[in-house]
Amino acid sequence: MKEQSRIANIINSKYYPLLLFALSFVFVVLFSRSTSFLYVYEGFDAAIFKQMGLAVLKGKTLYIDYFDNKGCLLYFIQAFGLWLGGNLYILLMQTLSLTVTLVIWDKTIAFYRDGCFRFICTGIALFLLLCFYDGGDLSEEWCLPFASYPIYLYFRYLKTNKEIRKIEMLIIGICFGIIAFIRINNASVFLGFLAYLFFILLQKKEYKKFVFDSLLVILGIAIITSLCILYFYLKASTYGVEEMLYGTFLSYFEYFDYKDPRPTYYYVSYFLFLAICISLLCFNASNHKEILIPTLLSYALFVFSSGTRCFIHYLISVIPLAMVCLMMMDFEKHKKINLILILFSLLPLSSYLIRPIGFFINDLVLNKEPFKTSYSKFHSCIQEIPETERDSIYNYNLSGIGAGMMQHEGLLQCNRVLYSPLAFHLPTLHNEEVSKPFIMPKWILLSGDKLLYQDDVSFILENYDLIDHFNHNTQYIDGLNIGEMSTVCFYCRKD
Repeated sequence: MKEQSRIANIINSKYYPLLLFALSFVFVVLFSRSTSFLYVYEGFDAAIFKQMGLAVLKGKTLYIDYFDNKGCLLYFIQAFGLWLGGNLYILLMQTLSLTVTLVIWDKTIAFYRDGCFRFICTGIALFLLLCFYDGGDLSEEWCLPFASYPIYLYFRYLKTNKEIRKIEMLIIGICFGIIAFIRINNASVFLGFLAYLFFILLQKKEYKKFVFDSLLVILGIAIITSLCILYFYLKASTYGVEEMLYGTFLSYFEYFDYKDPRPTYYYVSYFLFLAICISLLCFNASNHKEILIPTLLSYALFVFSSGTRCFIHYLISVIPLAMVCLMMMDFEKHKKINLILILFSLLPLSSYLIRPIGFFINDLVLNKEPFKTSYSKFHSCIQEIPETERDSIYNYNLSGIGAGMMQHEGLLQCNRVLYSPLAFHLPTLHNEEVSKPFIMPKWILLSGDKLLYQDDVSFILENYDLIDHFNHNTQYIDGLNIGEMSTVCFYCRKD
């Protein structure tokens, strides 16, 4: 009891956010492979995001000069961190973002739980984040505080009957706008709560407040949208705005029915985790429709907005909903079923832990990071290229490995002319008329055999010379495959 009392005192202390900051910093340093100074490898999607951030700092116009199918605010975040000084500052921004998220979750859980349970929930939240982290610095991670804050306001309204103030409704709209211009599907996890909040207002016949609050949310969205449109209009007039809207929204839906090529058990694990969370909620909150309905609606919106894709890191977005499920667990009424469901949840989660724990052990404990040799070799090669040409290297299949190897040595060329969802079909674009004159890249960085077309292979071999190749073999830890094998080939155009 004394230990529980001591923990409760720490949690209720004004210094508790500092403890959460320390936990966040340690977590990001140990597991954010894309930004932590402990790792060499900058692969995964985050390497491409940083390339886009670097393009901003070099005065390029996103989506025209360089293209990726995420929202512009994600690239501005990267640009700000790189402008401050590089990966360390992005890491500190990640730490601050995670700290704010943990504080919001803790305050939300405090409406229903107290003492040690709040601290246990924080530990579970970090455990879930580790399972889904996939290298860190991802759009889902940056969206967490903006998706969690509206949920906190909703539960504060339920428990205290304190109306959500006008400025807070405006902030909800701003949160939605920020998420929309990072990755719009990440907003799905709080839209169920917002919709049910408006339903409550209509049920109470508070029509005036319903209209006014709706307008405030719309105003918040409009503020963020206007700022983004203004930036791209000043950069490239209406053409810049059109390309930004395409890259941020339309290209997402073009990618909507993409089939995850991973084995079936990834799909099974993905939906098993969601099913367990929903089951926990239904067993424990069946008598609380004001919690059950909006949470289930948010889960449904998340599944729908994700399309056919089941990437593990998408589940980062549903951690706020998982926290709601934990918060509502009633061990007095449903002790056995709760324990069974929690044990079952370890099945999918244990498969997800293989990658982050495997990389941590291999790279930091065993000191066998396989990328050091290839990085060193690539950087020696890149130094022989004139600095003015380093921004014209084309990343053939949009590989995070290629972008990670490049780091901050230059920009990997990728614009809308040189882009189609998932691959660039060189001969087709070379022979067709396009809206922007096609310039055949002088340099090509080709990663592995992913999405290679035979026509492209013939085209490259006919028009390019192989400069060098770099092997990335990430199959290690007693034969356990926690990554993938890839060979990055570097080509130069025949003059």
